[in-house]
Amino acid sequence: MAYIFFPPLGMRYPASVISSVHFPRFGAWRLTIPLVLGLALAAATAVAAPKAAAPSASDRHASDRYRRVLEEGVANGAYDGVAVGLIDGKDRKTWFFGKQHDAPNERSAFEIGAVTDVFTGILLAQAVLDGKVRLTDPIGGLLPAEFPWADPEFAATPIVALATQTSGLPATPANLFSLDPDDAYADYAETDLLAFLANYRPGARKREYAYSPLNGALLCVLLGKLYDNGCSTLLIGKVLDPLGLPKTGFGDPVELRQGHAYGREARHWHFKKALAGAAGLRSTLQDLLVFLGHNLHPDDSALRGALLLARQARADAGDGGLGLGWTVHDVEAGRQTWPLIWRASRTGGFSTFVGFRSDRQQALVLLASSAEDLASLGVAWLMGEAPPPVPAAHFVPDAARLASYAGLYRLLDHTEVIVSDGGATLRMQVRGQPAWPLFAVAEDAFVTQGGAVGLSFIRNIDEFSGLVLRTNGTYVSGERLSARAPRLQRTTIALTAATLAAYAGDYRLDADTLLRVSVSGEGLDAQLSGAARSAMRAYATDRFADAEGQNGLIFERDEHGRIVAVVLDLAGGERKATPANWRVP
Repeated sequence: MAYIFFPPLGMRYPASVISSVHFPRFGAWRLTIPLVLGLALAAATAVAAPKAAAPSASDRHASDRYRRVLEEGVANGAYDGVAVGLIDGKDRKTWFFGKQHDAPNERSAFEIGAVTDVFTGILLAQAVLDGKVRLTDPIGGLLPAEFPWADPEFAATPIVALATQTSGLPATPANLFSLDPDDAYADYAETDLLAFLANYRPGARKREYAYSPLNGALLCVLLGKLYDNGCSTLLIGKVLDPLGLPKTGFGDPVELRQGHAYGREARHWHFKKALAGAAGLRSTLQDLLVFLGHNLHPDDSALRGALLLARQARADAGDGGLGLGWTVHDVEAGRQTWPLIWRASRTGGFSTFVGFRSDRQQALVLLASSAEDLASLGVAWLMGEAPPPVPAAHFVPDAARLASYAGLYRLLDHTEVIVSDGGATLRMQVRGQPAWPLFAVAEDAFVTQGGAVGLSFIRNIDEFSGLVLRTNGTYVSGERLSARAPRLQRTTIALTAATLAAYAGDYRLDADTLLRVSVSGEGLDAQLSGAARSAMRAYATDRFADAEGQNGLIFERDEHGRIVAVVLDLAGGERKATPANWRVP
């Protein structure tokens, strides 16, 4: 599955295991990866479907080779700390890996990101059993009849499509203008989500598997309305409490570990409002083992019917089936076929895997306070297959050396790439795209958040003469045109508060992307959907630029002097936006 590539401005990035939603900071601008919840957050089909396998009994009980991956990963710094729980028949084992004096323990709490979808899926299953809703009911029927849907056809989407990530919703809502780009969804409220629905027109977007945190978010909000309760309260009362999970919830307990990514501390992500049902939960190893125990023995659970209903595959994701929040792979064991049921997620600083096999009465929990992938290891462990390689150690470059990489590069396809020193990190910007931060993975090698786009610099003795760009599985080389990133110096001018206020407003670039312009001090702030704000100062009437001179705004007026459009300039690539008539229900 694609994670990041160079799409046209305004396209959204499908999340892989964030993979669940990553929200990297792209220099002055930042586009969203879902979560990534990346929410960067989680795709149900992040690893290939398991192949048929029938390992011996000794293989099934031999955990050393899988634990060794974690031990070596912690030793080389790829993992910060990992908690492991294994149920194997009547045996239950736990292991904890980490640095001395800072290893996790049974009380440690972790962000579990899009694994939250599993609990929201169980909530939907229980609502079906309660007679509140049918899986085929249209989502439009769950809101008041007077709700102003922008697209009646989308209102006819069956509610099951939200639970199986097949609704076609984009990874980022057009009206996401976060106050803190490192915690992008923290302030996105239910009223914002409903306003998005009142203006959303999917167009020709196909209803096939594509992860979006909006699916779980909308599902939980709609279920809350059915039960006349809030999403978080409903999940706790209808799912978490009946399953006996007292340490699983939406707050930040004192036991919540510090997350890490690329050898650095990472901010916690919060989804307490509209996104609670998609990626908001924190949990512990013991709670998740109890949860998987209920799934292995549903007859002993108060939610037996909901647990069984949620695990049934109802949609196809190319290399696996999709239940209500779960990934379902059929595997052969002997002469029978049994489901391997699992879900994985990565947030900005955490990684999670939960999975089980009822045929072997096995279940596995992997929790890491770092964003390294655990899905491949988790599936291999439950399959009894060879584990994936130990993740590479994080490489931390000398900060003083970063400036030596900066410059203007031209690829063989004539695309220009600007590399600039952002202080603690490098940034790269392609014409027409925002600037992306780069993280070092080896000497002279950098990647974007998630690792799908990379730059390798070509050294000629003690100087850099070019680079190789890797994106979407292809490699393109380029030469260095200058040893300094281009910068256009402009003299700023002062404008009155009334003049600045006339520019403020929302402008539409395309169906999924808005540009918000607001007054900030003596200039303007410009912010794309799901992006950080960028400070702009006027250098001429109707013309603004950032401090580096690489990005700017040019306002256009009609014959009456009214603003009718704004041209967004990103390193020489221009896109026009027109005033948005955003409806608020």
